Amino acid sequence: MSKIKAAFTLIRFPNLVFILLTQVLARFFIIDPAIKERGLSAVLDTPHFYLLCLSTVLIAAAGYIINDYFDIGIDAINKPHKVTIEKIFKRRTIIIWHISLNLAAMLIVIGLTLSLLQLRLVAIQLVSILLLIFYSTTFKRKLIIGNLCIGVLTGLTLLTVAFYEPAFELFNTDFLHSKLLWMYVLFSFIITFIREVVKDIEDVKGDTAQNCETIPLVWGIDNAKKIVYVFMILLLMLLLITTYYFFSFNKVLVIYLFAAVFVPVIFTLYKTRQASHSADFNRISTYVKIVTLLGILSITLI
Repeated sequence: MSKIKAAFTLIRFPNLVFILLTQVLARFFIIDPAIKERGLSAVLDTPHFYLLCLSTVLIAAAGYIINDYFDIGIDAINKPHKVTIEKIFKRRTIIIWHISLNLAAMLIVIGLTLSLLQLRLVAIQLVSILLLIFYSTTFKRKLIIGNLCIGVLTGLTLLTVAFYEPAFELFNTDFLHSKLLWMYVLFSFIITFIREVVKDIEDVKGDTAQNCETIPLVWGIDNAKKIVYVFMILLLMLLLITTYYFFSFNKVLVIYLFAAVFVPVIFTLYKTRQASHSADFNRISTYVKIVTLLGILSITLI
C-alpha cells in the first residue's frame, strides 16, 4: 500500500466527503433559503462558509487518525489488512498529524469567530475535538457512551452550520426550516447510532481481546441486534412522520423518502435479523452507509 493511499484510508476520506456534503446541502437547501425568506443575509459568505466546512473536516480527519492510533491492538485482530500505523506510519508521525490538523481547524474558526464578534462559537469545535479524543481513549470501550458520542458528533456537523448563522432561528419551533434541520439532525443521530452498534457487533473478536465493554460484549449479540431493531423502527417512524408532514405540499420528497430511504431501511432491518457472522454485519454496515447517503441527498428536494 502506498503512503498516499494509506493516508486516505487513515483519514477515512469517503466519510469526510459525507461530512462536507452534509454541511453544504444543509447550508444551501435549508439555511440559506430560510434566511432569504426573512429578507436577511447570511453572516458567512460562501468562501467563509467553506472555511467553516474545512475546519469540520480537519477535526474529523484528526479524530479518525487518533482513533486508529489507540485502536492498533483491536484493528490488528479485526482488520489486519487495513492497519497502517506502525506498518506504514510511525506513531510519532500520527500524533504530529493529529495535533497539526486540530490546530489548523482551531485557527480557522478563531479567525471566523473574531470576524463575527462571536468568539464563543469556538467552543463548538473545541468540544468536538475533546469528545473525539475522549472517545478514542476511553468512551469507545465503554457501554453505550461511545455510540452516543459519535451519534451526537454527527448531528453536530449539521447544527454547527446553523449556529454560525444566528438569523436562522434554530430553536424557533414554529419555523418550518428549523423543524427540517432538526429532522435531519435526528436522522443523522439515529442512523449513526445504528451503524456504531453494528460495527461493535462486527468487531466483537478484537474488542474482546482488548477488554472493551461494548453493547454486544456486555449484553450479548442478540440483545445488540434488538437494540438495532428498535433504532431502525424509530428511524422508520421519523420517516413516516416526515412524509405525512410533507405529503400535502412536497410529494416529490415524500416519494423519494419512501423509495430511497424507507424501503432500504426495511431491507436492512430484514438483513440484520438474518445476520450471524462478522461478514454479515460488515455488509449491513455498508447498507447503513448507503441509507445515510440517500437520506442526505433528500435535502436537495426540499
